[in-house]
Amino acid sequence: MLLFELELKENSMAHMYEEEARLESELPQAITAARVLTPNLVVLLGSTSALAGLELMRHMLTLRSADQQRVALVYIDTDDPPAPLVEFRRQHNNVFLEFPLRIAVPIGISNATRIDESDQHTFIQQRVPQYFANGAGGIRNNGHVAASFNYQYIYDVLDRALMALGRLGRDQNISKTVGVQANIVAFLGGGTGSGILTDIAVMVRDLLTYRQYKQRLNLFCMLPEPINGENTNDLRWRKSNATACLLETLAYSRAAAGDPCGEYKKYMRNRMHRLTNDPIANEVYLVGHASMDDSMDTARLVGLDLFQRTTNAAGVGFLEHSRWADRRTLGAADDRGLPTMFGTSCPLEVRFPATETASAFAQVAASYLLPLLASYQPESPRASEDDRRAWSKEWSNVARIEANESNPLSVKLGAFRGSDFEDASQTHLDLLWSKLERMERGTEARMQEIFEAKRREEQGLIEGMPEQALSAGGTTSLLNQRVQYLKSLQQEYQFMLERLRDIDVPRVPMRPYELEEKLVHQPALPGPLRKITRDYASAVADAYNERLRRHALATRYRFLEQLLKDLNTRVQTALSQSLSWFQSTGAEEHARELRSKGQASMAWHGKLEYPHPHQRHIFDLPTLRTEAEHNVALERLYLWATSGDSALEEGHIDDYQSFIKPCAEFLARVTNVPGGSSLSIERSIAARLSERVIDFFRDYYIKRFADINLFELLNKAAPPSYSDGSRDEQISSYFLEHLEYLYGLMSSLVAFEAELWPEGLSTLDTSLYMGIAWRGGGQEALFKQVVKSLSAHRGLTPLVNAMYDPHRLQVCYGQHAISLSTVRDFYLEHNSAMEYYQEFQKAWRESSGTGLMPVHSSGEAERLVMDKDALGYGVPLADLVIRRLALPGVQEKRE
Repeated sequence: MLLFELELKENSMAHMYEEEARLESELPQAITAARVLTPNLVVLLGSTSALAGLELMRHMLTLRSADQQRVALVYIDTDDPPAPLVEFRRQHNNVFLEFPLRIAVPIGISNATRIDESDQHTFIQQRVPQYFANGAGGIRNNGHVAASFNYQYIYDVLDRALMALGRLGRDQNISKTVGVQANIVAFLGGGTGSGILTDIAVMVRDLLTYRQYKQRLNLFCMLPEPINGENTNDLRWRKSNATACLLETLAYSRAAAGDPCGEYKKYMRNRMHRLTNDPIANEVYLVGHASMDDSMDTARLVGLDLFQRTTNAAGVGFLEHSRWADRRTLGAADDRGLPTMFGTSCPLEVRFPATETASAFAQVAASYLLPLLASYQPESPRASEDDRRAWSKEWSNVARIEANESNPLSVKLGAFRGSDFEDASQTHLDLLWSKLERMERGTEARMQEIFEAKRREEQGLIEGMPEQALSAGGTTSLLNQRVQYLKSLQQEYQFMLERLRDIDVPRVPMRPYELEEKLVHQPALPGPLRKITRDYASAVADAYNERLRRHALATRYRFLEQLLKDLNTRVQTALSQSLSWFQSTGAEEHARELRSKGQASMAWHGKLEYPHPHQRHIFDLPTLRTEAEHNVALERLYLWATSGDSALEEGHIDDYQSFIKPCAEFLARVTNVPGGSSLSIERSIAARLSERVIDFFRDYYIKRFADINLFELLNKAAPPSYSDGSRDEQISSYFLEHLEYLYGLMSSLVAFEAELWPEGLSTLDTSLYMGIAWRGGGQEALFKQVVKSLSAHRGLTPLVNAMYDPHRLQVCYGQHAISLSTVRDFYLEHNSAMEYYQEFQKAWRESSGTGLMPVHSSGEAERLVMDKDALGYGVPLADLVIRRLALPGVQEKRE
């Protein structure tokens, strides 16, 4: 019997939509729990560091908006942002709290006013910094000068970022910010990041102190490594930059030691910060032995580390956040008096990419549903006698003559009286006929107005579809309802056209000249004799009125006929458009394209969209792949996620019919016309129908995956074991495979030798944290047993903490309280980064401060590092870091 059982409801199309009505308090913690408890300020210096921010944001896409707004990312660079970051921002505009900040050396720097002796805190000897349109040219002083001249700009942006993190929203149950994590990331090989690292650290610490936040400041320093396409000279210069930056970090941490008051004044142009005799950061993480092909992969490693620390509500982030205060040795010193504030961090992760998998599954599922939605022509509806009577009544009321005057669709005709023609002369008759023609033109204009209003009304009906038409269809597809609705309109217009043609076209009589002639020449008889003669005045009036009536009927006939013809043409066009999706493209062909696209995705093959050596897909195991590179687990997971356990038992999905109704309802919701009661179905029927159906399935699968953890994913997706082992043993073997791989990658990411000084090993603090979501004691016991058996022969026992995120297994291996004088690349005088630093520094000194490539960021930083009395050590800082060969009984010589 399995130790863990899936607590998920199955077969579940109906259940999925019932979920929407559940209270938030009823939802599982994996969905509702906050992931970020302590606000996080991430400062990214330079272009390479910006890629670490990109990786962090990719992981943060899985967080809720409230958590995303508790992380502020500040980019400080002298160059344009990397292209991948620009593309990511375009796709996810305004999702994250980002503060891009572009700085540069002023173009007219040679004309800048020199203030006083504090200028050497900004400049270095007499060198004039260089302006670069893009980047700092690899010169650390250029980066430092750019920051110094843009001090207020940087300070204000950092302050705005902290204000954004501390701002109270309108949500209930929120608390005031009392603490902030600050992480500064820099690639030490370039000119920008390494040139301003200590400057930004001092500014951030000052801002946090000013706001009285509980704080922790970490520096992530990416060291230069040999990568593809890099030549030897570039690598030597970058290693020199890294060495100079770390020496300056040590120097500013110790700068106040030589002052009687224990205070040091650090200037950036005319702005001053007071430093005390302690490290400028809580911990400085060195990332330099990552064995990556390019700097982007190293930056992504840092981004993963930042994500683990940021999500500190549970798992690895919680352990790291709660345990760092116990590392008392971070504030200690080594045998040479150097602070042991350096550390290494190696993050690793196994995860299930729920969003990417949902997208791949959505494309495959849509390929099966689309033919059911749009691969046939619905039958035409049959109009009943009641329909015909209703149509006749509706259209007979349009421009109805002599109808109720209150009816907005009626036409009230003018009329002539007999008295208007009594004793009329020919001139008077001409005037009356002109009046008749004006009345006819008025009638025509009124009818045109009525028919235009009717045209607009009918066109609105053609373009939309009343909600009652949707609900009347029941289980019929959306396209079926749309086509039947349009064909019903077409029958209405054709019926009215046929009925109109059965009526003779009204003939408009000519002007009654004979009657007018008789009226004009009628003798004027006296008194009673007039009664025995014909009343020609009334006869002409009747003729004029009949002309008005006939003209109105003929005009109505003409307008009505033209309108019905136009509407019939328009509805036929709409029908053609509605049916064109599968008539012109072919639903089956388009479905095959979607299926191929979904099954060609990385997620369908059990791989991550952006592969990285330190990140693995939960199903990326040889035991779950066939020789043809099919991932059996993903294909089985698709069956379960789409149709439940029954599909797993049968090995295939027989019926997608159950998705038609909810999909049609979804399409109706997403195509609502703002401000109107009709539905614009046309938008989804044509080219965008497939996109909408994919959106429907993506939402469906994301809800299916929301609360299922890694144990349950393996239990559902892994094929039955062919051995005699239990299901628990099979699941355990998968976790063991992953952990074996992760343990093999665990390293310090920088080569150091703590044993070079007597207390080194006892001072060194090693941490190994793991986080994973489990449900119930069975899953917890299973995982801890796997960890125990692995630790028995690996010798590393981790602290394991439950996570809220159900789709990640996080691991972080770290070593803390490392002295720089135990790192091989810096304590060795030859064949090392220290050798390159001394070589370039010697060349700079020989130039008497007029060379083009200074090593240090400023003259003051150079003094602190090179002057033997500046830090109270009695020897230059570089000599203190270097370990020269010393024979027993012989005092080590320092120059």
